[in-house]
Amino acid sequence: MDKGKRSFKIFVYGVMSQVVTLLLGIILPKLFIVNYGSEVNGLLSSVRQIFVYVTLLEAGIGTASLQALYAPAAKEDHQRISEIMAATDRYYKRTGFLYGLAVIILAIVYPMVIRSEIPYGIVVGVIFFQGASGVINYFFQGKFTILLRVDGKSYITTNAVTIASVSSKLFQIGLVLMGCNILAVQAAYFVINLSQMLFITWYVKKNYGWLNLKADPDYKALKQSKNVIIHQISGLIFNNTDILVLTYFCGLKVVSVYSLYNLIVNCVSSIIDTVCGSVEFILGQAFNSDREHFLRLQETYETYYLGLSFSFFAVTLIMLPSFIGIYSAGITDINYVDTYLPYLFITIHILTYARRTSSQIINFAGAFKETQGRSIIESAINLSVSLFLVQKIGMYGVLIGTIVALLYRTNDVIIYANCRILGRKPWKTYRRWIQNFAVMVFCVVGINRIIPVMNNYLIWALNAVWVSIICFGATFLIDSLCDRESFRMLKVFAGSMIRSKFNR
Repeated sequence: MDKGKRSFKIFVYGVMSQVVTLLLGIILPKLFIVNYGSEVNGLLSSVRQIFVYVTLLEAGIGTASLQALYAPAAKEDHQRISEIMAATDRYYKRTGFLYGLAVIILAIVYPMVIRSEIPYGIVVGVIFFQGASGVINYFFQGKFTILLRVDGKSYITTNAVTIASVSSKLFQIGLVLMGCNILAVQAAYFVINLSQMLFITWYVKKNYGWLNLKADPDYKALKQSKNVIIHQISGLIFNNTDILVLTYFCGLKVVSVYSLYNLIVNCVSSIIDTVCGSVEFILGQAFNSDREHFLRLQETYETYYLGLSFSFFAVTLIMLPSFIGIYSAGITDINYVDTYLPYLFITIHILTYARRTSSQIINFAGAFKETQGRSIIESAINLSVSLFLVQKIGMYGVLIGTIVALLYRTNDVIIYANCRILGRKPWKTYRRWIQNFAVMVFCVVGINRIIPVMNNYLIWALNAVWVSIICFGATFLIDSLCDRESFRMLKVFAGSMIRSKFNR
């Protein structure tokens, strides 16, 4: 039950974090667009994506370290954990130095490459403040985040990040309303994030006194990092190419439109990721210590994880068009309302999350080398189709390129995880996918026939409540009826959690 309580904390704090971050995160881009223009908002989005690529310097150490730590964490082998963490620490410090060099180079070169009327000095400053946080993260926080995650205490990181995020966004909102320069806004973001990183470092040193980063580093435990980095490169190309392609072919204003849709859908996805993260450490430890127990947990987890994912995306697909209309009212430098973009973005996320539970199994098994070629094929499909279509149909082209690649890789991941690792047919996963997709279509078509026109945030929020109740209720009912054993296990788990609360 201790693991259950930690899982519950990760979930609750994670959802609270995502909701607050979503609300403030939606306010900021609107203020940036209104006060600085769509071009500045596009610049910020483009720079953030570039630094996602710079994280390749980590060379897959984070994922390899996480996978290596599951087994000793399940056995509470502190010496082994210290040896792996010592190796991780050395890699991360090297990465921090290289990351710093990358920040300097980007600050000099990037302003010369982009087509923009934004002054050179502003672009340099934005890059510096955005990149400096990453440098400090690698030197101090990064390795500790991995330890907390594998130990089921990622809610500590979540809470610290939430407080820092809320504080920085409130400061940024205040500075924008006061008419401050965009560099002052970015500086506030950097300073507050620095305090959050220092807190995480202090917490681990206080609560993990046994951790010895001066132990003999076990570099062999991280040998999978070379295979992980292939997946990371492919994943970064796959997930982050769109903005760079749009920046080059379509300009920063189009990037601003893409970023707004992507921001909202990603915020919804982050809530789903919180559910995934809340039980990931339990599943990872079970996979490496008790395979039979893992299989029972996996069945229940997959049933309700897929149901939750499809419910969220059903609500998003119904409510997103009206929200964009309300949100973008008064913005005249480019049109943000589009009939087809919500469907394209949601299709991408449905295909991505349909394979998520299977991807976790591959990670738990450490099958990075065996699947790296498939990951490369996915990225190649995405990049080639996107580059071809963006010149013909613009933003739609990069989204269709992603969808085409996902149609290949999602099926590949589901089949590989079930057949090659678990030794079973993938039918159950496909059946759950089909039943949830059917419920989603039914809800979207039915509700779109009766939902009223919404022209302000209050009306929108009230309608979002009843739409959510119908979508989540219908999905939970169908999933529980189709997977009775999963429902039984869910009741047992929920009952145990409730009893533990009352028996305190």
